Amino acid sequence: AQVYEKKTVHAGQSLAEVSYYLFPSFRDAKVQFKKGGELVSKLNFNLLICQMQFIDPKGDTLNLARPDDIEEIDFDSTSFFYDKGYYQVIANINGARLAVLRKVSYEPIKIGALGLRNHSGTGTEEEGSFVHKSGDKELTLNEDVDITKETTYFLIAGNGEIIKASRPGFLKMFSKNSQSIKTYIKENKPDFNKESDLKKIFSFCTNVN
Repeated sequence: AQVYEKKTVHAGQSLAEVSYYLFPSFRDAKVQFKKGGELVSKLNFNLLICQMQFIDPKGDTLNLARPDDIEEIDFDSTSFFYDKGYYQVIANINGARLAVLRKVSYEPIKIGALGLRNHSGTGTEEEGSFVHKSGDKELTLNEDVDITKETTYFLIAGNGEIIKASRPGFLKMFSKNSQSIKTYIKENKPDFNKESDLKKIFSFCTNVN
């Protein structure tokens, strides 16, 4: 239930050049706040830096501020909630949810002796330490950086409990039907790192439960 993907971005490059998004374009989403109230804005999820973004009136692409204040973000085809990272709900059946959490770490690179790459420090979850503004809009890297995206899948119970979407996680969450689930796993051999397989076993568990 965990996948890693690494990308190197070089000094002088703009994050906008290498960013890629969940949706082909920014689209309408309803943002609901924990203290009440909501707004509708065009948003998109940046898969490179794992941030929800919007375009301001000046045309700048910016991260949503204060995500801890957000209860839920609803698109027409999916939804998100924030808990030390953006969880995307990819399936919702009978009160149970299957979600994916994407997080990133950043490691600045230095070129050492004989041209070998060395990481200059430990990873950080804040891109602000190695980017600077170039002109009015561009955020440009001031050094080479390895960006590692960690993708993890979770099960979310009706009471809000979050469990990793692994074999033990499915058996724990749907314990009343553990024998049927064990039989399904034995016969179908799902890959717990593969979203399509997770959706299939999630559908089986929620319907048999």
